[in-house]
Amino acid sequence: MSVQVLISTMNESDPIKLLEKMNISSDAVIVNQCGYEKEEIFYIKNHKITYLCCNETGLSRSRNKAISYSNDNDIALLADDDLVYVDNYSELIKKAFDENPDYDIIRFKVEGINKEFKSYGKKSKRLGYLTSLKTSSVEIAFRPQKIKNANIKFNEQFGAGSVYRMGEENIFLFECLRKGLKIKYVPIKIADLYIGESSWFNGFNSKYFFDRGAVFGALSNRWALILIFQFALRHYKKYKSEMTLLNAIKEMIRGYKDYRRNLGEK
Repeated sequence: MSVQVLISTMNESDPIKLLEKMNISSDAVIVNQCGYEKEEIFYIKNHKITYLCCNETGLSRSRNKAISYSNDNDIALLADDDLVYVDNYSELIKKAFDENPDYDIIRFKVEGINKEFKSYGKKSKRLGYLTSLKTSSVEIAFRPQKIKNANIKFNEQFGAGSVYRMGEENIFLFECLRKGLKIKYVPIKIADLYIGESSWFNGFNSKYFFDRGAVFGALSNRWALILIFQFALRHYKKYKSEMTLLNAIKEMIRGYKDYRRNLGEK
C-alpha cells in the first residue's frame, strides 16, 4: 500500500516544478485544466507521476478525473496546488490507515502558512453527518477501491468553477456515509497551506447564501430547511453587517429550491 496524491491545478506549465514546490515524495496524479488534452506518465525518484491535461473546467470534475486514475490498492490524498506537504507525509498517512483498518476515509490536519486555517481537536474521533461538515477536501485521504466500489463521485454541479461554488466535499462525505463508509479524524499534521484570495467567496452576498442553500438541498432534502435555519442563526454574527437574517434565509431557500427543481436527486 502506497500513498498517491491527487492534485487539482489550472494552467500549470511546469508539473515538475509544481511537485517540488508541494514537496511531493510519492506517486501522484496531476489534473491540469488548461484548455487542451494530453496524457503523460513520467517518474521522479521511482515515483510514478500521471500528468493529465484537459479541456474541461470545474474543481469537482478535476477531482473525479483524478480519482478515476487512482490506484485501487493505494491510499489517495486529495490536494490543491497551494499545499506544501511535511517531509514524511506518506509514512504518516500509511501508518494512520494501518492503525485504523476499519476506516475508509481519514481526515488529517492542515495548517495555514500566512494565517490560521482551522482549529483542530486534540483527540481522534469518528465523524458523522454533522461532524464531517467542517472537513475540507485537502484534509481527506481515502481508500480508492471503497469509493469506486460504492460508485461515489463528487457532484459536478458544486465547487469552484461550477453552478454552485461551494460544498462539494460536504456532499461527497455525506454520500460516503450514506453508503456505509466510515470516516475518522486523527490529529496528525500532513501539510501547510498558502491561504490566498478565495476563487469563489466574495462576501456574504446573495450568491453566497443561494449556493449554501443548494448545498443543503443536496445534502438532505428531508433536513434541508432545518439546516438552513440553523446555519442562518449560528453564523448571524459573521454576516449581519452584509445581510439580514430574513434575507439570508430567503436566499438559501431559493437556492435549495433551485437545486431540487433543476438538478436535485430523489
